[in-house]
Amino acid sequence: MLYAIIDIGSSILKYKIYEYIDGDIEPVIIHDKTTGLISYRKNNVLTDEGIEVLITNLHEFKTYSEKLHVDKSYYIATASLRDINNRKEVLDIVKEKLNIDITIFTGEEEAKHSFRSLKWIDLPSDEGIFVDMGGGSSEITIFEDRNNILEQKSIPIGVLTIFNEYVSLLYPTKEEQKAIIDETLKRIDKLELGGYSKEYLYGIGKTFVTIKRLFEHLKIKDDKSNLLTIEQVDLVLDKLSANTKENYQPALQVDSERVHTIVPSLLITKALSIRFNITKIYVCNVTLQDGIIFDVIEK
Repeated sequence: MLYAIIDIGSSILKYKIYEYIDGDIEPVIIHDKTTGLISYRKNNVLTDEGIEVLITNLHEFKTYSEKLHVDKSYYIATASLRDINNRKEVLDIVKEKLNIDITIFTGEEEAKHSFRSLKWIDLPSDEGIFVDMGGGSSEITIFEDRNNILEQKSIPIGVLTIFNEYVSLLYPTKEEQKAIIDETLKRIDKLELGGYSKEYLYGIGKTFVTIKRLFEHLKIKDDKSNLLTIEQVDLVLDKLSANTKENYQPALQVDSERVHTIVPSLLITKALSIRFNITKIYVCNVTLQDGIIFDVIEK
């Protein structure tokens, strides 16, 4: 059987098809579409233009599923739709125009499914802090091993919210960097997670993959492993603190669609390292969808 999982994020719509045969699950098609839904909000309402962008792209993905003879498609949304004031109206319009039902994940549900994606990979340590950093929120799981979760929370801050609220140009200045770290720390502290200290941060999603590629491109990192350090994060933050063409070029070459969110992602990572004494970052080549598929199969 073929299953499609469409993840409606604040910045990207992610489309992924899995083949399920005799108990084995295999991803076979991956397609992402940058939409920037969060930029279509006004007074916390998704605008008519934003709704049209959503409808157009969901129609495209639905057409893909039909042409590829996908057996079942599952549409989920995270902070992109759960935090807007006209959520019911948007869901009703999507249902009326496309006959698509969208499931809205709470922050805790998103964190749970993201963490399950680790089933696909091996880790260098059995404990740490797992992070799924999105455009509108960041989900974290603190764990001692894969079966012993200590905390699972959603921080209401993401790379696009930081960029929209704190960055005056393309890259945040030194002063803006400090303000972003301070605000992120305040939002972490509001979750009352306790005084955990962990060596590893495990990051999933394209954001962390882009960070790794940037470090390699800048020669900050001289190997191809998935392991990064907080010292490397500090070096890059210092290097990219000036808004110059010379500084923009490396990020443009690595991922032009994330050139404006690369520094915000590093600042969230830095704030987490401060609060939880993290020294190492391990980039996990999995996504939220890779956790959701297990739930789909089980049901």
